[in-house]
Amino acid sequence: MANHLKFLLEASMKRFKNKIRILLFGLLGLIPFTLAFSQTVIDGGNWKTGVPMNSLRASPTVASVGGKIYAIGGMFDWDQAVQNIEVFDPATKKWTVKSAMLKPRWGHAGAVLNGKIYTIGGYFGSGHYASEVEEYDPINDTWRVRASLPVAQVQPAAAALNGKIYAFGGNTDRQGLYEYDPATNKWTPRAHMIERRYGHAGVALGGKLYAIGGYDHIDDAMMATVEEYNPATNTWRMVAPMSIPRIFHAATVFNRKIYVFGGSPTLDLRGQLSNVEEYDPVTNTWRTMASMPTARSGIAATLLNNKIHVIGGATNGGEFLNNVEEFQPPQDCSLTPPILSALISSKTGIQSARQWTITLTSTCFADEAQIDGLTLTQTFGAACTPIITSPLKFPLKVGDIEAPGEASGVVTINFTGCANNARFGAKVTYSTNDGTVHGSKTLNNQYR
Repeated sequence: MANHLKFLLEASMKRFKNKIRILLFGLLGLIPFTLAFSQTVIDGGNWKTGVPMNSLRASPTVASVGGKIYAIGGMFDWDQAVQNIEVFDPATKKWTVKSAMLKPRWGHAGAVLNGKIYTIGGYFGSGHYASEVEEYDPINDTWRVRASLPVAQVQPAAAALNGKIYAFGGNTDRQGLYEYDPATNKWTPRAHMIERRYGHAGVALGGKLYAIGGYDHIDDAMMATVEEYNPATNTWRMVAPMSIPRIFHAATVFNRKIYVFGGSPTLDLRGQLSNVEEYDPVTNTWRTMASMPTARSGIAATLLNNKIHVIGGATNGGEFLNNVEEFQPPQDCSLTPPILSALISSKTGIQSARQWTITLTSTCFADEAQIDGLTLTQTFGAACTPIITSPLKFPLKVGDIEAPGEASGVVTINFTGCANNARFGAKVTYSTNDGTVHGSKTLNNQYR
């Protein structure tokens, strides 16, 4: 038992917001100039460090309910299960402890249904595999016991779909699928998976369930395979596999795609993965995303405010983590070409301050592009020395321009040594990650 338990334990910038306004100021005479902007959608997504939990947790479950993240159970040391839960409030950027589960556990599955969080199966410690199910009410901060799984399972997967909860796979009934109806508080067996697996990940998307990766102990095989379950026909089918086999990884859904994070490609948990893959069920294809900053397995993931939070886990050296890393997936969208407007002084014959407001509107849900720099070059006219000054430093870092929904920064352009009515043209280039220019617009500003 000790060896088996050990096996189970070891086998367990800145960017644009929706709108960004950059204000350009100049001392101008007769100044026609072109502003050209470049922008990009970061194809592999973006990562940033989130607020760490108070407790170390490997193999927890996490869930998003009511605009908050709940981290439940897990291990803080070998065979030492966590009983408490923590909730993260993005408004305060703090984790707080809530009522503990009735029993400590790790390697359990979790699902959210009707605003309640369910913890399913797992491992209590001391050789006790769990079939027990608990239901948490976030509003009242209370737990209650629900009907147990028909069989004890460590490292199953679970997901809510069509008003039911489905638990599938695990270390005992590795192909089993069970459907829970909260109205009757009963579990019903459904069609077995095609392959045996545990330590896999599971999600619901588009009316289907997906069982992703894991380990088959009979064939001693790490798995990259993926199965799709259709509850309408009670049948499973194989879909495209991941590029890397993995166990104790995390998966969640965003924008009609499945994202898989980390895990380990081997049973001895050597070579923990930072790899991230995205699955598109429409095309039945996978592609690689930007890697996690921290390679780890025994992790959990949930979506909040259009970002995926990857939580907890353990490293190659067996270090247990309280890490939280936030992933902004690519959203197959773009920033519109800039809408430029000029506020022109009514004075004539003298140099006057000019102010331009440049608005870029994103079709994305959240920040996508990172500003690398801004340059200005003269295109024609008498020799002048345009100077760019700014409180911003390029490339911009996270926090340089950041606010909910929109943000602004000020860039000042001074045209020195230019005659009052001199003809002068300038091109301002606003560059982002790949330098691709998506749109430009010419303004002819003159005294009136």
